[in-house]
Amino acid sequence: MNSGVLTVDLSSILSIEHDCDGCRLGELCCCSAYEVCVTIKELERIIRVLPEAARFCPHLEIGDGYDNIFDEVEPGLFVIDTDDEGLCLLAYRPGGKVRCSLHAAAEALGFSSELVKPKACLLWPMNFSEGKEVLSLVDDALAFRCNTLRQGRSRYLSPALAKAVDAVYGKGKAGLLEQEAARGILRTIVSCRR
Repeated sequence: MNSGVLTVDLSSILSIEHDCDGCRLGELCCCSAYEVCVTIKELERIIRVLPEAARFCPHLEIGDGYDNIFDEVEPGLFVIDTDDEGLCLLAYRPGGKVRCSLHAAAEALGFSSELVKPKACLLWPMNFSEGKEVLSLVDDALAFRCNTLRQGRSRYLSPALAKAVDAVYGKGKAGLLEQEAARGILRTIVSCRR
């Protein structure tokens, strides 16, 4: 991984609690609310687990292969296709909820979801604002049941957000952000892997 710097809007990220247990059918769902783009490296990681993901999403299989669910939007960047209802083709609906087949495939294969899920999905409800330069919250984060506004100012990231930051940017980065928050810093820059 390349190293770089990450600018973080701590005031926004510290303002919510995030706890995903799958979206209920019929409610606002991140798997249908956003277009997810992946790099070639992410696409290759997804393709490697398609056989396992297809156990949860049988529609991915066609004949003796798998459906091409990626459309190139610019050189080296692909969007994941959606169904007629706008739901990501890698999502499935067990027990009245929407879940991610990549997450389920990673668990079934015994490894971490960050090895297969796109960076955008791992980080959600965080994303980049200000011209893709600042890690912050998506504007509509509180419209989703899995995100709740915290009362008062917190010095700690929601455990799910801390796990995502460490998975994407390197172990211990969430702790560094929390140290900055404890010092009252609301926007910070940390070095990280990219």
